[in-house]
Amino acid sequence: MAQSVTTEMTKRLMADSLKKLMAQKPLNKISIREIVEDCGVNRQTFYYHFQDIYDLFQWIIDQEIVSVLGDTENFLTWQETGIYLLNYLQKNSTVVLCALNSLGRAAIKQLIFDDVVKVATQIITQISKDIDVDEESFQHVVHYYAIAFGALLEDWLSSGMKHSPEEVIDILDTIASGTARTALDRFASKSKKA
Repeated sequence: MAQSVTTEMTKRLMADSLKKLMAQKPLNKISIREIVEDCGVNRQTFYYHFQDIYDLFQWIIDQEIVSVLGDTENFLTWQETGIYLLNYLQKNSTVVLCALNSLGRAAIKQLIFDDVVKVATQIITQISKDIDVDEESFQHVVHYYAIAFGALLEDWLSSGMKHSPEEVIDILDTIASGTARTALDRFASKSKKA
């Protein structure tokens, strides 16, 4: 138990250092040396926990967003989940925009796509509770909305987050609830005819 607490604290120290440095310069200009000097650990300790800076960045995403989003008991609805995610991104906009600008859009999409799929799955699961649709069709709808939600997030971030998280989720809710339900109903009808 003590080892896992120490490991967690060490990872958190390195994560905090990376976030602090990301507020000052692009991610691709940050060195492991700067991170370990800032948090007071040695280079070997860094490599014991992470392969590289991008692995540390992914850990931050997993710890601060995905772990909370994955625990659906924290939220009553997918809208609450979405608002939480957007509030987190807005609160950490300096770090998020640094990552977006440093890594490029394709790299960010690759880093967070699995996380966006989890949110999309939660959305579609709530919408489809009373629809008898096969798993393959369900996954098609999830994939579509994961791409759409990822693009919406990217646009919201890169355009300066002009709308509040609540406004963005309301727009997404208006679009997704109706169209996703229609798509699921259509898939269910097709499978009944087959």
